[in-house]
Amino acid sequence: MRELNDSHIFLSQAAPVLKDAREPFASSTHEEDRKYFVPALGKSKIAQRTDQELKAIYDRFLSSGLFEAFLVASISAFEAFLLKVLREIISEYPGKLSISVPGVSACKTAPISTIFDASSLEEAQEAVIAEHLSGVFYAQPKAYLDYAKKIIGIEEPDDAFEQYLEMKATRDLLVHSDGVINSVYLAKAEPNARGNIGQRLVVDGNYFENSIAALKRIAGIIKRDSEGNFPVRKKEPKA
Repeated sequence: MRELNDSHIFLSQAAPVLKDAREPFASSTHEEDRKYFVPALGKSKIAQRTDQELKAIYDRFLSSGLFEAFLVASISAFEAFLLKVLREIISEYPGKLSISVPGVSACKTAPISTIFDASSLEEAQEAVIAEHLSGVFYAQPKAYLDYAKKIIGIEEPDDAFEQYLEMKATRDLLVHSDGVINSVYLAKAEPNARGNIGQRLVVDGNYFENSIAALKRIAGIIKRDSEGNFPVRKKEPKA
């Protein structure tokens, strides 16, 4: 939650600064290109932009570009958090490897190389868990969310989980289809799809705020139920 809040705080602080930086370009009457150093392999290169082109760059990032980038990063951070929770629970309760849901199979076997390459039983167990969970997150978002709920013991329904499915579909569309709605997005996001095929998804400040709020809600549920269902075990003192 702190990481998600950090993203929102940063954008809230950065937006006014960027708007101020945009103003000289918006009011400029200079028509010639200006030179800007840009990175390139081997040596620096120069890109040329007019002041009006700089204004357009600021407009694009202030209206959507920054929110799109931070949405992608926030969903990745949430997935990393969820993966960590599942790994810690299964490491303490390896019998949960037998759990399955539609779209995610139980872990019934392990590659021979995983067993023989490990230096201890504990190392082999951790390798099997890591490999299994890696496969889990290649499943459809609904499937890995259902799997996580079952592992953690989340039973109470919450609209934030449905909202996540649309957010994840939006993230995939931004990464793989430049944000232009296609049939894959509609299938993943239904019933919360936000447009029709061929339209470009809107990812603005309001959408980003709602997305952060939903991710925090889910993270809070995961924290609450993980701590409630799996209290910290007291370690036996060594003799």
